[in-house]
Amino acid sequence: MRTPAVIDVGSNTIHLLVGEVEDGAVMPITGEKISARLGSGVDKTGRIEDARIPIAAEAITLFARLAALHGASEPAVLATSAVRDAENGPELIEEVRERAGLKIRLISGEEEALLGFRGAVSALGPDFSWENPALVVDLGGGSAQLILGDAVSGPQRQVSLPLGSNRTTERFLQHDPPEHSELKTLREAVSRILPDWEIPEGTAVVAIGGSARTITKLTSDLITVERLTELAEEISRRPSAVLAREEGLAPERARVMPAAITTLSAVLEHFGGDRLIVARGGIREGAILTMAEGAFNGGDPNKGT
Repeated sequence: MRTPAVIDVGSNTIHLLVGEVEDGAVMPITGEKISARLGSGVDKTGRIEDARIPIAAEAITLFARLAALHGASEPAVLATSAVRDAENGPELIEEVRERAGLKIRLISGEEEALLGFRGAVSALGPDFSWENPALVVDLGGGSAQLILGDAVSGPQRQVSLPLGSNRTTERFLQHDPPEHSELKTLREAVSRILPDWEIPEGTAVVAIGGSARTITKLTSDLITVERLTELAEEISRRPSAVLAREEGLAPERARVMPAAITTLSAVLEHFGGDRLIVARGGIREGAILTMAEGAFNGGDPNKGT
């Protein structure tokens, strides 16, 4: 069986993951990432900025070569909301086909949710308690997927919402650093759009994605609603460039963190979670697991999940 690899073309970052599956978990062989910010401005203009398309295509081509060096000659190339929502997304798809001979698979919000849930479950490990379902929140740059389910029966409910950190930053946070009133308006907007699901008491709320992982760099405290609210206010006292320098973050990640933290705080409060668990698994791990079962066929968007 060939080594599985996935190139995840996200709204903020393009990631490569090459890995093997052992006992239901993904063991990374190599991984790379580059910030292409394909989602920048898409919410306002409906288009990916023209200058970003060749940069993204070159990064995908390079990652495909790196994957091949590690025995993964047919990576799956998966694109999420930025490419999915942009009217000129087909231009990137065509450029990648011409440069690398790869087909980008545009995955739906539902498929993104399923892969993210599977990746999160694999990362939680055997000691995670499944007495109740888990609510997985996959917060990306353009959208957020919410998935309720468990390790045995899988997802029971899922929804894709326009709450990605790039999108909410552009819509609600006009100042850098953002003002208190902007964070308040964002929180209220998130609360209004969240689904009115009834979930069992004690359901774990699990966050995945780059912004969620960054939270663990910014605080070592238990991640409660109160701590998230405080943290959003704390980091909003510094411009994003200062936050990036002082906390060792990429500037583009620092810029969206107030919106990301506020969004996750609103989600945790809305569903009555006592704390947020951050998991390192996500869509890439979910894709690797699916590929290992033969359910993906390389980067061909016309073949299988």
